[in-house]
Formats: sequence, structure tokens, C-alpha cells
Amino acid sequence: MAASGRVLVVEADGGSRGNPGPAGYGALVREGDTVLAERAEYLGECSNNVAEYSGLVAGLRAAAQIDPTAQVEVRMDSRLVVEQMSGRWKIKHADMRRLADEARGILPAGQVTYTWVPRAENSAADALANAAMDSRGTITTTYSADPPAADSALVTGGPPPADSALATGGPPPADSALTADSALAHAGAPSDDDEEPPIPDVDTEAPSLADPEAMTIVLVSPGWAPRDGEEDPELTDEGLELAGAAAAVVDTIGDTLWPHLARPTMLLASPLVRAQQTAELISEVADLGLPTVDDDFAATAPGESREDVAARVTRALEWLDETCGGCTVVVAAHADVIAAVIGTVVEAPTAAWDVFRIAPGTISVVRRWSGRGEVHVMGCPARLVGGPVG
Repeated sequence: MAASGRVLVVEADGGSRGNPGPAGYGALVREGDTVLAERAEYLGECSNNVAEYSGLVAGLRAAAQIDPTAQVEVRMDSRLVVEQMSGRWKIKHADMRRLADEARGILPAGQVTYTWVPRAENSAADALANAAMDSRGTITTTYSADPPAADSALVTGGPPPADSALATGGPPPADSALTADSALAHAGAPSDDDEEPPIPDVDTEAPSLADPEAMTIVLVSPGWAPRDGEEDPELTDEGLELAGAAAAVVDTIGDTLWPHLARPTMLLASPLVRAQQTAELISEVADLGLPTVDDDFAATAPGESREDVAARVTRALEWLDETCGGCTVVVAAHADVIAAVIGTVVEAPTAAWDVFRIAPGTISVVRRWSGRGEVHVMGCPARLVGGPVG
């Protein structure tokens, strides 16, 4: 079948109110500034990432129905889906792997490319997903080139009007899209072009490092969040980039990165939103299951002294000593708590915790022996460019 020379853009999104919870997806197909198709569906109870993959499948199917020979660019604000479908991250979750295989089977691989875009540039697909969740219904609309009737409430014969809540005025300018390759390169995450992730200069043959009774704590700080007075802000788009890069690094621990360590088997998170967003990305990329929220790893509360923080961090570490001997646990927590964990493990006074400078989106690894004073602290390089502290 000869290629038509057409270029179609698929915008897709999905959401879950509860993660897992009531979920839905939205997708649309554009050609230039013209919307050719819209798809949305309520999915019942599932995870946010399964909903995003479902939106991808629906968008690709719609594009294939319009022109199975067209070149298709998929634009999504899900770092996870873009990286996995581009082949740079593994897909370990069974439902996501099934949907990814379904997506790959719709069009030949050479006809489809994937681009990550900020959430603001994916608002039309997001609006469709929310409409499906609100109505618990389905939208299957394919437009012709004819304009819609002015008094039509639901039009199937033309693109939505320019002032429609679902219209975005066409795809974003070519120079505004941030491709997955450039984002990961900017974030400093490992890529296929790298020989291997950066590994600190430690003696991995040392008996203490290989001790099966040692517990390993992988401390991941969230990326950037806005400093606009909001009490519990979500990560910015740049913060999500950092969280995705950190998740990719966590997935290599015990394998290509620090192979002397046990693979992570437990995932904990602070109750604040940006730490949970980070943990959710780690969960999907490293196949660790849903994170457990642990208040002992919460950020320092107003009026709470460092001694108070030290007391709850010590309680959390003692619990891990009892339940996770010899294993690797990942904790998504804030800079002050990570400093507290490191300070507590090395028995530094609370007044000295300021020497532990924890940048956004960084990984610190602590080795702890119950009842023993020997520790190893290792760090993974951060993306050290301008931005607010996470």
C-alpha cells in the first residue's frame, strides 16, 4: 500500500480519580489545524497509566481508520507512555504491556513517532478524558471537511468551532514540542546512547557491601514544584521530567547500576502530592506496585523541631530493620527528610544536617546494618540547572 504523504497528529490522555479509581481516556486526531476525529470512553476502575495507554490505542485506531498509510505523530504528556513506546524504558506491568502490544499492532512501526509535550499542550485530550469520566459515557466522532451547522449541539460533520472548550487552535508549534530524546538528555537520565549510568567510585567487592543482612535505602527527592503559596503543590512539567529520569535510574539499581545491591522490592512515599507523584512513576517504571504512604517520612511540619523529625525517622528506620533486612527499599521523600535519614544513619547531630545538600530529583543510597555503625552513602548526579527547590 503506497504512502499517502499525509501527516496526522494523535493527541491522547487518560486519567484516574483515585489511581486506581474511576477512569477514562480521551484522544483526537488532527491534520494541520483541523480536528478529524475525537474518541473518549469511561473505563471503570483502573490506574492512570492504563487509562493513558487506552487513550493511545483509541487515538491510533482512529488515525488508522482515517488513513492507514499516513505518517502519525503521537503527542502525550505521559512521560512513561512516550518513553516505553519509544523503546527506551521497559514495560513490566502486565496490563500496560498488553495495551502497548495492541498499540504497536495498529500501524507499522515506521509510520508512528512519539513526542512528549507539557500538559498545557494536551488540554484537548484531557478535556475529552474528563468528559468521559464525568458522564461515564463514550464519544466516537469522526468529522468530514465540511464545517458544522451553527446550531448543532453535537456535530459529526465537521471540526469543533474555534471557541469550543475542546478546541486548542491546532497543534503546538514545532519548536515548542519537547521530544523524549531531548528531555532525557536535558535531565541527565541514562539513554541508549550512554555506555552505562554514572556509578560512584566504590569498592563493590568489599565484604560489607555484599553483606546480605544489610538494608539498602534508596532516597529519591521529588522534582520541582511551584512556590506560589499553594500548601501541597503538584510537580511542574520540569519536575515530572526529573521524576521520570529518577524512576529510570531506580529501575537499573541491582542490575546495571550498583549490581552488588539487591533489586528494590518495597516502595514508600511521603504523604505530600509531589512525593506521591514521584513514587507513582517509580512504581510503574520499576514494577514495584503501588507505593505505601508513610507519615514518618513526611516533610517537616510547622512547629516541628529537628529532634522531632529525628525521632520519627528513627522509628521508621527501626521498623525497616525489622521488616526489610537484606532488602532494598525505595523512599520518595523531601530534601529535609532525606537529610534527616542520612544524618540519623551516620549519627550526625541535628545541627549538622545542613551539610547534606539534597537537590531536586536526586537519588541518595544509604546502607544500614541494624546495631552496627558502619554505613555507606552514595549519590547519583542531579540535573543542576536553575529552578525552584523541590
